[in-house]
Amino acid sequence: MSTKPPANDLLLLQALDWLTQQHSGEFSAAQRQKLAAWRKADAAHEQAWQQAQALWQSMEGLRGRTIPGSQPFLPEIHPRPIRKSQSKHLSTLAIACSILLAVVIPLNYPLSLWRADYVTVKGEQRSITLADGSTITLNSDSAVSIHFDNHWRRVEVLQGEAFFSVAKAKQPFVVTTTDGEVRAVGTAFAVQLRHADTQVDLVEGKVELQDVSHQQHNRLIAGQSAQIRNGQIHIDSSKAPENLALWREGYLQFDGLPLAQAIEQINRYRPGKVVLLNPALAKQRVSGLFRLDALDQAILGFKAAVPQLQSFSLTSYWVVLR
Repeated sequence: MSTKPPANDLLLLQALDWLTQQHSGEFSAAQRQKLAAWRKADAAHEQAWQQAQALWQSMEGLRGRTIPGSQPFLPEIHPRPIRKSQSKHLSTLAIACSILLAVVIPLNYPLSLWRADYVTVKGEQRSITLADGSTITLNSDSAVSIHFDNHWRRVEVLQGEAFFSVAKAKQPFVVTTTDGEVRAVGTAFAVQLRHADTQVDLVEGKVELQDVSHQQHNRLIAGQSAQIRNGQIHIDSSKAPENLALWREGYLQFDGLPLAQAIEQINRYRPGKVVLLNPALAKQRVSGLFRLDALDQAILGFKAAVPQLQSFSLTSYWVVLR
């Protein structure tokens, strides 16, 4: 489910709309006055206008070029010649559409995911067999990119979480994120890219960890977890191997997790959105084991663990906690 773009992005879209009208060749004196009033109404409007102009100028190189796919398949589609004024308008419209696509698409589909070889949507899990026989189980709302050659087997986690069962081969198997890398041979582990860190859960075998700057190194054994964060590696040995990556079995487990982080986890699976409006409760700890197909029970569990927490539903998908 897509959400409404942030206010700054909406202002930029409004500014681009004004700019498109200005370059249409049919911009009247009354419209110029309305534009001037809009720009003066708020400093944020003027900032959006300046951004729009910068984007427009950066796309000037498209003017006069043929856009792939823009030519008709049959000449009968345009039996009459296009006047020069129409041609100018179509060129202006093409540039405006290019800018709008450059702005709007990343709001709902981050550009980093354009590099992905495999992607799952919210609530979907997918199993992938790689060329070397290794398998990846891709969790909900996740994406990975595969880079295999004669020397390395590399998988980049671009978003979300993946579980790896690694086949033995001469080439090292390395999983990378923006925080660091995990190197393994003949092992099974999960890697989750989160907002603040990368979580690694080792179910079987051994892996070597290092941060993105290659300054910190460490090794995990089965049953251990680690967080790679801000150039540091933090190891946790408190979980049993069978309790790691439970999402593969259809479960989500919280073990003393701060409420805000638990809500973040639920939002990775549950359709819609759960929003916490009371920041004072964000660090309250919650625990429990919940089925991924019945996560509303987890919300009820939060209310039991944090008695002062109140909830109400805007729709069957949107829940507000306060």
